[in-house]
Order: sequence, then C-alpha cells, then structure tokens
Amino acid sequence: MTMADELKDKFGRLTDEEKIAFMKSVMPSFCEIFSKNPQKMMTEMMPLCREMMKACNMDMQGMMKMMGMMGKNSA
Repeated sequence: MTMADELKDKFGRLTDEEKIAFMKSVMPSFCEIFSKNPQKMMTEMMPLCREMMKACNMDMQGMMKMMGMMGKNSA
C-alpha cells in the first residue's frame, strides 16, 4: 500500500467535520502547487471536477451560482 493509499484510507475514516478541517488545512498547499503550473492544474483537476459535479447532479451553472453565494457570505 502506498502512502497515498494509507492517507486516503485514514481520510475515509474521519467524520465529515474532520474531513472539512483537513481539506481546509491542505488547501494552501494545493494553491501553491497549482500556482506553479496552472495548465497542469486545469488538465488534471477539471476532469475530476466535472465528474464530481455530475455525481452530485450539478452543472457548471449551478456550481457558479453556489460559489457566488459563498463569496457573498464570506464578504
């Protein structure tokens, strides 16, 4: 089992609140990685985002609306 597999397994055992806290803690690292190579981010992450939106029955318009509402709430 790879380290990534171990982390994924441990992540799966967290509560929803713990998962959110973990994602918040690692987001700065993702931003740093993606800022170094935005094209790679688009190539690798956009297909995953599309699949995730499809699995959640959300289209791009719905996602943009939700993100817009989140932006207003955090302002």
